[in-house]
Amino acid sequence: MKTLIKRLTVPFLCLFLTSMILSCQDDDPSETPPEVGASPEESTIISFDEIERMTQNIVDGELLEPDNEEEAFATSKNAKRNISRERRVYDFAATVTNGAGQGTNLEGKLRLNFTLYHSDFTLVRGNLVLPDGGKARTRGAIISDGFVYLIINIPGRDLIFGIGKIDDEGNQAGAFTIFTGNGIGSGDWTAALTQTIFPNKNIVELIVEDGRFTSLIGALQATELVDALSAEGPFTVFAPTDAAFEALDEIPPLDTLREILLYHVAQGRLTTPKLLARTLVKTLQGEDVKVTLTENNEIVINDTVKLLAANIGGSNGVIQVIDAVLIPPSFEELSSIVEIAIATPELSTLVGALQSAELVDTLSGEGPFTVFAPTNAAFEALDTIPSGDALKEVLLYHVAAGKFTAQDLIQRQTVTTVQGDEVTIEVNNAGNVILNGNIEVITADIEASNGIVHIINGVLLPPSPLQSIVEIAVATPTLSTLVGALQTANLVNTLNGDGPFTVFAPTNAAFEALDAIPSGDALKEVLLYHVAAGKFKAADLLQKQTVTTVQGDEVTIQMRNGDVFLNESIRVSIADIEASNGIVHVIDGVLLPPSPLQSIVEIAVNTPQLSTLVGALQTADLVNTLSGDGPFTVFAPTNNAFLALDGIPSGEALKEVLLYHVAAGKFTAADLLQKQEVTTVQGEVVTIEMNSRGDVLLNHEIKVDMADLEASNGIVHVIKGVLLPSSL
Repeated sequence: MKTLIKRLTVPFLCLFLTSMILSCQDDDPSETPPEVGASPEESTIISFDEIERMTQNIVDGELLEPDNEEEAFATSKNAKRNISRERRVYDFAATVTNGAGQGTNLEGKLRLNFTLYHSDFTLVRGNLVLPDGGKARTRGAIISDGFVYLIINIPGRDLIFGIGKIDDEGNQAGAFTIFTGNGIGSGDWTAALTQTIFPNKNIVELIVEDGRFTSLIGALQATELVDALSAEGPFTVFAPTDAAFEALDEIPPLDTLREILLYHVAQGRLTTPKLLARTLVKTLQGEDVKVTLTENNEIVINDTVKLLAANIGGSNGVIQVIDAVLIPPSFEELSSIVEIAIATPELSTLVGALQSAELVDTLSGEGPFTVFAPTNAAFEALDTIPSGDALKEVLLYHVAAGKFTAQDLIQRQTVTTVQGDEVTIEVNNAGNVILNGNIEVITADIEASNGIVHIINGVLLPPSPLQSIVEIAVATPTLSTLVGALQTANLVNTLNGDGPFTVFAPTNAAFEALDAIPSGDALKEVLLYHVAAGKFKAADLLQKQTVTTVQGDEVTIQMRNGDVFLNESIRVSIADIEASNGIVHVIDGVLLPPSPLQSIVEIAVNTPQLSTLVGALQTADLVNTLSGDGPFTVFAPTNNAFLALDGIPSGEALKEVLLYHVAAGKFTAADLLQKQEVTTVQGEVVTIEMNSRGDVLLNHEIKVDMADLEASNGIVHVIKGVLLPSSL
């Protein structure tokens, strides 16, 4: 349309300039004509310019318009077929929104007569009846993909070029350019369908009248389908020409022929825009026909059958003329996977590879199989084509047991091949099916007698066999110190076992940062603290937050600023290295297991400021008691606390005092504050509270100096006074 607008702009510009010269003395020289809107989108099937040129004169085979609405169409002298055409009436409205005549409204009754049916378009001619009774001659086309082109000659030399689209209800809307004596304008238009006048002939009558469908009529009569297709409907009939029937090897038996004919009929009045929108259309036979627009902008049925004429309307439906007889998929004898490959020139390299690997008989078997078939170009893109067992491995990586359509594969996301490894499936932003992240399925869902074939643009290479955890460490120079440590601690065979294991692998630099690398049993303890039973990815570990190691203690996991940290300080530098017997996470520090907890007595003995307490426990024969399993909570007075007493009790009184410092159970300071009191082994209660300064006080006055010292058999709270039971 841009070319046409440029061609027409010159004469209209001349008229416009002439008008400007005559009236320039009255104009504001600073004014400039407003800009005209951008050209609207056009159909990819045929351009507006081609339709405009074509309709300037009557086209061969086109029916002439009737002189009035009651008359039948006349036939041009070159018409090859005499089929009644439909007519449509619209309420037309348009508004100029830019350029010359901005703000002008135009409305009227738009009457269009369908004068020629082509596979790509339907020519229309008629007029726009204006409110004053004037008529604007109208010509154009409804394109088979739903676009509408209109050329309207308004009385007074104005010319409108309209481009729009037709919706499911038959209404039209779009944009237009108007050429007037005062310049060029543009705007929007609508045409609301108010009446459709179909020929008073049904589908069968139109087919009989046409002359191209003698064989189809004979087939309909033989299978007793004439009455069915003469019924109310509406129906859509894909009508093969006589030449289409002649191309058949033979006419099938009546029962089969009837099923084939029903495969040419769909319920509803389906014009080509509706067919293209649906893509798959269920027929009265029960199976679908596929309607698509090719890269060459041709409408085809079932990928190969061409449309010869589209959207021929009858009283009970619409006819789509086609150049071949449609055969239901279930009627066609499918080729095997190998036969399909042999019959496809671009798969000749694959065929040769199958022969070399002695897999032809396998893929000719019953299956079903799903085969990803690389093209010749895909094999050429390889540095070298594998041979021997390697070739067989690669080819079997292109085969899955079972029949999976592209949709099935997309839903599954992965499929396990006969070779044993998985192929991943995804859909990219362009809507293409992609295998293993980079290989595109270029032709999907080729049905075979023993499965299905998907042609792909690359050769799928199975992943290399995974190394064991030890093999990964040996092959990684930065883990050589770890390898030496594993050998020293006799753990190589353990980590070469079945597993699965999760290994936190310190780098050489991590070991160098230690004051000294442990030896003997201590080294083994440290290394086993880097191993967990099971396979845990970084995401799994973060979800768990802790993991118990083979050594017995836990490692904590958290994320900070996007990095994973173990035990709060050791960063995971490389995560999720897959191994045949587990997974490896490289870390930048050596994990050291926590030191074994001391018993309550050991804590007291090793704490100088509790030496008086230790002596008292020995005197009262309570050392063995507080070295037992427990758990106990001990309030441990400092040496200064004992010194503050007038005198340290002795005998049974000392034992009573000491047992008043012990509670059965393990209670942290928070636990004690929540309980507010605790019963001691001595039998009396100790109260717990927090003062305004945040100090924890026992029995209202004795301050807890150090809380929550963990022990193997309980917990210790160091206090600044000696608790005295009320009984003493």
